[in-house]
Amino acid sequence: MRLRRAKPPPTRAAATPPPRRPPSYYAVAGVALDRELERLRALPAFADGPLAGRAPQLKVRRARRKPNRLGFAVPSEFRLSVTAYPGIRAGDVLETLLHELTHLHVGRAAEAHAWHGPTFKRTLARAMAEAYGVDGVRPRSTLHGAYAEAIESIHSTSERTAGGIPESVKRAVRSSPPSSTAIE
Repeated sequence: MRLRRAKPPPTRAAATPPPRRPPSYYAVAGVALDRELERLRALPAFADGPLAGRAPQLKVRRARRKPNRLGFAVPSEFRLSVTAYPGIRAGDVLETLLHELTHLHVGRAAEAHAWHGPTFKRTLARAMAEAYGVDGVRPRSTLHGAYAEAIESIHSTSERTAGGIPESVKRAVRSSPPSSTAIE
């Protein structure tokens, strides 16, 4: 009698491929997150990491009010999540998406403050400068907001002066189709 060796159970990623979603699923605050994710993957800041080779799985969570966690990344599963909530601005969602992509690129660094340490902060600052022209921002903590304010400031200044906004922010905010999904 010949015994067969049992196959190991499939990993979660292999067991269920990411679902195909309509464009409106990814539309948050006028930003098409799926398109923006693809654009951000091509940044020079991410050229030497896993984002250059393949796209992570992106999930958009929808909340009734502003959550404590605006997004999260799971490097071991190469996926990330961004939360949409009432009143979210384009700057908020762009900062969150790039923050979580930076986690997938850097992973857990072998240094103090492994998730938000010096390597993460340097990489995020470089990516913000490349993606949105945001430079010189020194967040006092790892809490959300400093980069979002800078992106919003660039966006609002450009609206008042009828120009001057980096083309990357224009593309991010205007590339989204109108959303038919209401956020409660």
